[in-house]
Amino acid sequence: MLKGLGVAHKTEAGAVKLNLSSRQAVLDAAEGMAAVASGYLVEKMIGKPVAEIIVGALRDPVAGPVLTIGAGGILVELLDDSAILTLPTSENAISEAISGLKIKKLLDGYRGGPKGDVEALIASVAAVASYVASDAANLTELDINPIMVLPEGSGTLAVDALIRRRK
Repeated sequence: MLKGLGVAHKTEAGAVKLNLSSRQAVLDAAEGMAAVASGYLVEKMIGKPVAEIIVGALRDPVAGPVLTIGAGGILVELLDDSAILTLPTSENAISEAISGLKIKKLLDGYRGGPKGDVEALIASVAAVASYVASDAANLTELDINPIMVLPEGSGTLAVDALIRRRK
């Protein structure tokens, strides 16, 4: 997989190319996104995830740092499926927030599908929450989309992230 760097919405901008199986395919993909990319990232392809999750953070003027968790990937725009947590938070609160999401059905093994590694997802979200809480004064925005939730026991993988820091 090849991603163009410095692009906020990579898919829409043509800055993501999947299943590249040769050096020439990578070079061709890079040439095709050169007008929008400030650099490139080559990543290993992974198997199909059970679900894609978004984790975002920002500083609310009233509540302070808050974390949003919900259906990620292209489902962000399609589903109204998110929960907001004030920071600092706990793994128990993160677990409850995940349990309240519509996408939890996929994580539970919807229609005979594999169950997602929810424990790894909770740990991943807790790590993000800890980072945001500890560096909140310097952060403007954080957006990890998607976090791929792999089958139970296989973990999670953050595929794309945007972090904006105060100047």
